[in-house]
Amino acid sequence: MRDVVPEELLRDSAEDLYENAPVAYLTSVLDGTLVRVNQTLLRWTGYEREELVGRKRLLDLLPPGARIYYETHYAPLLQMQGEVREIALELVRADGTRLPVLMNSTLVADEAGKPRAVRTTAFDASERRRYERELLAARADAESRARAAHALEHIAEGVVLIGDEGEIQLMNHAAETIFDVSAAAAVSRQATEALDGWEGIATRVAIAGDDEAQVAHVVPVRRDRGEAWLSVTAAQAGAAVVYTIRDVTGEHRLDQVRSDLVAIVSHELRTPLTGALGAAQTLQGRYDDLPEPQRLALVSMIVEQSQRLEKVLDQILLASQIDENVFDTQLQSVDCTEVLDAVVRGVGPDVRTRIVVETETGLVVRADLDRLRQVVANLVDNALKYSLGQVRLAATLREVRVRITVSDDGPGIPEGDRDRVFEKFFRLDPAQRSGVGGTGLGLYIARELTERMDGRIGLLSRERGTTFFVDLPRAEAPST
Repeated sequence: MRDVVPEELLRDSAEDLYENAPVAYLTSVLDGTLVRVNQTLLRWTGYEREELVGRKRLLDLLPPGARIYYETHYAPLLQMQGEVREIALELVRADGTRLPVLMNSTLVADEAGKPRAVRTTAFDASERRRYERELLAARADAESRARAAHALEHIAEGVVLIGDEGEIQLMNHAAETIFDVSAAAAVSRQATEALDGWEGIATRVAIAGDDEAQVAHVVPVRRDRGEAWLSVTAAQAGAAVVYTIRDVTGEHRLDQVRSDLVAIVSHELRTPLTGALGAAQTLQGRYDDLPEPQRLALVSMIVEQSQRLEKVLDQILLASQIDENVFDTQLQSVDCTEVLDAVVRGVGPDVRTRIVVETETGLVVRADLDRLRQVVANLVDNALKYSLGQVRLAATLREVRVRITVSDDGPGIPEGDRDRVFEKFFRLDPAQRSGVGGTGLGLYIARELTERMDGRIGLLSRERGTTFFVDLPRAEAPST
């Protein structure tokens, strides 16, 4: 059974509706003087009725800027159109604070059509204004985030955001490149599952707090395409952790090359220099006491060690010229037999008998004569150092190219090192436990010179021993 509402409560007077309407009502004469206002306006502004009616104009309730707008736009528009709709203005309250409103005005005319008064309604726009401010703030925040995301995608360092449960929340493009995985495939997954080597990063890198300095840690990471060295910092960001990652593999390798260079050069230069110096000092101090054969042996030692020293210096100089690309190659038709014979003649007589040459006649390549001799000489020198048996030197025709091979029966090259033998300063036995020295530049120089002659150098897999090959473009035999 419904409640019965007393009939007197259902009867609303027009005056009551006017006074307590949800909008403010203002009536003014043509000069703007207020002649009637409702209770809603009084409640909003804090004025008493006596302070407004007959004492103030609508213009007096507006702040300075709005007054100018009212006089230059609002009032003229009202005169021309007879009405103005939803103009955003502010009313100044009795305490000086401001109330945002949406104002509407209508001209009221008499029976003769002559304007007599202005009726104005004002809607409280406080909530709307607040919403607009929040909307603008949200838009500015979204634009700021978009700019930050755009910038994040274009910085060189990788950025990875990890949640409190170890899940990836964000990855930028640089991080995708470093870890070789797309953000789409990694985000929401556990970092230890999606990113190679992440377990080592998470274990070794300290997470900086809000007031702590971030410390970079260099962490080695094994990936499918080889080992990488990453410089990583981590900072707490709320419940998540931001990791900033820079790939310093190149810098690490450069440092390693520098270290290798110092170690190799100090050894490879000091050894012959020590030998030559010792022989020279012996001759200087005991020349008259030494028999002739011993004096000749010491002189031969000085010459031999000096030549060894010269070879080391020549290799270092040539490697530097290759890196700086400051030397030229003069390509011409070169007879392979002449090159192989010249290389054999250039080795010492004590090992020359170990070399067996097997070559087809009439094989001519397009190459730089001196550079090709140097390439083959480096390969033969390696084969003689790492084996005690025969070294086979051959040249064969392979369609439009000629292949020169150098084979030995030494211990061979481990499979894991075959991709690295042409790197600068790489040596199979850096500690020289086998007694085989060298700068680690011979194969590097051979590769660089071969490629500058439009050739290709490589390594053939064998059960025992090693075979290096050099493929060069075939050329027409020189006319006689």
